[in-house]
Amino acid sequence: MKALKLMVAALAFAGVTAQAASNKEIINHVSYNVILATYNDLAAKTAELSQAVDVLAANVNQENLDKAQAAWRAARIPWESSESFLFGPVDSLGIDPLLDTWPLNKLDLDAVMNSNRAITTDLVRGLGTNLQGFHTLEYLLFGDGKTSNTKPVSALTAKQLQYLQASAQLLAEHTAELAHAWTTNYDPENPKAPGYVKVISTPGMNNEFYSSERAVMEEFVQGMMGIVDEVANGKMSDPMGADIGSANMALVESPFAWNSLNDFTHNIRSVYSIYTGHYKQTKGPGVKALVEKVDVALAARVESDILNCMQLIQAIRPANGGDFGQAILTKDGRARTQTAIEALNALHALLESEVLPTLDM
Repeated sequence: MKALKLMVAALAFAGVTAQAASNKEIINHVSYNVILATYNDLAAKTAELSQAVDVLAANVNQENLDKAQAAWRAARIPWESSESFLFGPVDSLGIDPLLDTWPLNKLDLDAVMNSNRAITTDLVRGLGTNLQGFHTLEYLLFGDGKTSNTKPVSALTAKQLQYLQASAQLLAEHTAELAHAWTTNYDPENPKAPGYVKVISTPGMNNEFYSSERAVMEEFVQGMMGIVDEVANGKMSDPMGADIGSANMALVESPFAWNSLNDFTHNIRSVYSIYTGHYKQTKGPGVKALVEKVDVALAARVESDILNCMQLIQAIRPANGGDFGQAILTKDGRARTQTAIEALNALHALLESEVLPTLDM
């Protein structure tokens, strides 16, 4: 929690330094220094994950398993930090489900493991999206997540290692395709198509996707609203159920690694990045610079509410260990979850009722 508070303080400071900027400057900065930078990081981290899995397969020991698990967590960060801008190639090329389909189809995965089929990259490529991607890797690396998020290296089978290698290679392949679509060519069927970063950063009457700067700014705000709503009313509310008796662990995302709360936090961190223009060590301008032109107090309030939501999500974590899946099975954990959900819904309402209208002021 101390680390999160320090991060929040740093983010708040970075947000305060944002300067007044034109829509063109905001769009250019967010397109290149937030969105494109995130996708490039994702491609790099998944390549590192694939390498770590290969090292594990070549030399099966606990140290290499620990490193592969750490590489999975590291790759998860830029992916979850991209969820406020799930538009463009990640959608049009069908990459999202290849990376992050949930729930994992454990029954079919176990059936493949128990069959005589040779585990190859092409085999996994031809299977359903719920048999590859982040969560397949998570299950194989961390175990079932029921009583802990650790897995002894002795539990790894030869077929699991083969499946890990194939899945990690595919994950890296798909994220490299996504980065290429943003940097170089967004449409494989049209070699003259530019990288999507150029499309979104140069709106105009000749742009088939964004005819105006306002259209791009609305894409940014709608993306922010979309992930705030999804975290509150999908990722958190669905597994929680109406009461402890109806809580559904099968709907918890990233349950094997006990990484759900970090996922949710980075989802809202992506909102912060679009809003302030701050990504890692790079600073603004973001959507906040537009809001400040209309209402300085509103601009500051939105930033504060985003940061507060991140803190409330992390506060759900049980004091005695565990993650979101364990928290929703206790009265106190459910109360903390409900507090976070209410704050997220209030943030969504603020974005919809007060931030979105600033696009026309």
